[in-house]
Amino acid sequence: MKKIFFLIIALSPAALHAQWVENYYQPPSMPRVYIGADAAAFRISLNNFKDVYTNRWGQSYGGFLGVRAFGAHYIAARYGVFQKNGRDGVQPTTGANLNNARWQEQWLKIGLRIHPEPTNRWGSYYGFGLGFFSIKEAEPISVFNVRAPQTNSNNGVGSGFYMEFGIDYFVIDMLTAFFDVEVASGGTKSRTSFEAMSVGGWRFSAGLAFWPF
Repeated sequence: MKKIFFLIIALSPAALHAQWVENYYQPPSMPRVYIGADAAAFRISLNNFKDVYTNRWGQSYGGFLGVRAFGAHYIAARYGVFQKNGRDGVQPTTGANLNNARWQEQWLKIGLRIHPEPTNRWGSYYGFGLGFFSIKEAEPISVFNVRAPQTNSNNGVGSGFYMEFGIDYFVIDMLTAFFDVEVASGGTKSRTSFEAMSVGGWRFSAGLAFWPF
């Protein structure tokens, strides 16, 4: 009986702490600014990407900034990069060694994020907006002239749109960990931004966001 009594005494602080976290934790009221960074798995939509490059999937890194405009609405800016090396083989239209191919993609996305005020440590958000893309390939190798020799390389800039959805968790009052899913579509040099020809794609990211004030 004494052992049970001492065990209850020992576990009581932990139980009270857990109950406080569950029932009494109050996240900060809607912060005015957030800033953060993420790492992601990105799948480009361009359907013949593997004609030149190793895989449509690859690593992507990025950063973001948001400023509250009103209520739960934030003006958001997102930056990201995606790079890929060439596959083995020879490009039939130029005779160039595909091992020398390099895809370098950068994007800047500006839009609106809606983040309802959380009632506990967990929260969620969604957003949408415009995307601006910059593409560079190693001349003269281009994924766009594998099947159409008269087509120039894709070095250039373009635009499109994006949508996102995410969930976050307040690790501490000013820091959240999050998971985010984004789909984007974009074209460059007046090319179509529809799915098969898009330089956008699906992006599954995780990271940290800091809410300084």
